[in-house]
Amino acid sequence: MESFDIVTMRVFLAVARLGSIGAAARNEHIAASAASRRISDLERELGIVLISRTPSGTHPTPAGQAFAEHCEQLLHKYAEVRADLKRFAEGEAGELRLAAIPRALAGVLPFLIAQFKKDNPEIHVTVQEIFSRQGVRFLREDVSDMAIMYDSVDTTGFELKPFKEDQVWVVGHKDHPLFLEKSDPDTVFFKETLGYEHVSFHEGGVLDELVSEAGKRHRKSLKYTVRVQRINSLIRCVEAGLGLGIIGERDLQPHITNENLKMLRLADKWASRNLVCAYPQGQAASPSLKRFLQYLDGDVF
Repeated sequence: MESFDIVTMRVFLAVARLGSIGAAARNEHIAASAASRRISDLERELGIVLISRTPSGTHPTPAGQAFAEHCEQLLHKYAEVRADLKRFAEGEAGELRLAAIPRALAGVLPFLIAQFKKDNPEIHVTVQEIFSRQGVRFLREDVSDMAIMYDSVDTTGFELKPFKEDQVWVVGHKDHPLFLEKSDPDTVFFKETLGYEHVSFHEGGVLDELVSEAGKRHRKSLKYTVRVQRINSLIRCVEAGLGLGIIGERDLQPHITNENLKMLRLADKWASRNLVCAYPQGQAASPSLKRFLQYLDGDVF
């Protein structure tokens, strides 16, 4: 089957996931006409419609959903094959493809990468910024050799290496009732904040999803009248008394000296988020990744 190749599988999964051939083409860096032709050729050779095309977009048919599952499995297997074959390339110039969330790239990671590139000029290193929920997909589809992300996503089947802890805090105006009523000056449980207005931060992001899930566990919906996308916007809103903010420790650091704010560490278990390095099992034996793991261990840098 000439049309059944790695690129076509990736294009098909992108169409199924994004609901648009144009968006899938942009995602896979090919022309929309080429993406459409690949899907059409695939359907013709298989003799079945995989993608339903409507004026509002596209979506996989039942057969397409089944095919997508097989594509994911095949691409995952292909990634494992690549990993095993890389073991035979010791001593040759290679590549290292890293994916990392913004929190990781805002810390020491760029300096580790820069030192690695300096020490290993024959290894081609690429870095892509992602959201945590993209990390596992990048690994399964063999887009990245390693993803640095939060451990709140399902990383079953991958090797994990701790990278950094990022504690979650609640922040608000110094005169907010939450802080005036607290007997413990250091911590607070999330349920104690649910009676007050919150400022929504980065709706749909990992932290926002954690907060929403925590609210559901307590069978309470958070009160939002203000929704922001940036840390500085959140800080200004809570400083003005518009509500409480839930924020990661690193984002909070530049504002700890603000006399108009008070902050408490969330004592809930879910509020201790960990950044991890994830990579396919067996991939650690590849020369480039094995060398980079030494930098993460602090053995070199």
